[in-house]
Amino acid sequence: MKQMMKRLAGLFLAACVLTTAVLAAEIPAAPTGHAVLDQAGVLSQETIDQVDEYNAALASTGAQIGVLTVDFTGNLSIDDYAYQVFNAWGIGDEDENNGVLFLLVIGDENYYCTLGTGLEGEITYSRVKSLLDEYAEPGFAAGDYDDCVTQFTGAMYSELCDLYGVQPGEGEPQAQPPQPSRSSGMGGTFLLLLVILGVLLLVMILGGKGGGGNGGNGGSGGGGRRRDV
Repeated sequence: MKQMMKRLAGLFLAACVLTTAVLAAEIPAAPTGHAVLDQAGVLSQETIDQVDEYNAALASTGAQIGVLTVDFTGNLSIDDYAYQVFNAWGIGDEDENNGVLFLLVIGDENYYCTLGTGLEGEITYSRVKSLLDEYAEPGFAAGDYDDCVTQFTGAMYSELCDLYGVQPGEGEPQAQPPQPSRSSGMGGTFLLLLVILGVLLLVMILGGKGGGGNGGNGGSGGGGRRRDV
């Protein structure tokens, strides 16, 4: 009887361990090359690219906006899950701790935003709640998760821009100025040679007769400088 009780206790303990393992929340690794991990498969590439652009503009500040979508959080509450993801991903500057994580739990029909401690004194949680209510809730309630994410991260991006004095769009890739063509570079070299020849010719003429009449050749060099402007 005792032997059977021990076996039953062992089986019960094993079942508990197995159940805990099944229910345990799996914290996903941080995405590579993006600030968004769409595990629930509800976001478009355009939305992911938009959040990446916001982060590119904030690069000089160290602040980051991370987004994660999942179906469920296992046996963790949504806030505990968000904290664990935030710390595992290391969102924001390590010293400033100025990251933002927006978590969408599609299966539980819930969402959550957590801030690094470096932002808590600058963006209050009442302000975060207001932003969630105004920008995240309409899209989420309608099942339009792209709109939910773009609207909320856009609003948070504006908050961070105001906080760090960044102009919206600043830091994003800009068009490169046109480079001088090979022909224009050769034209400048040819012009320099003409000027040098003109100076040498002027020196030679000043040493002989009629120097004043040919001195006007020096003026053609001036015309070349005007052409470069």
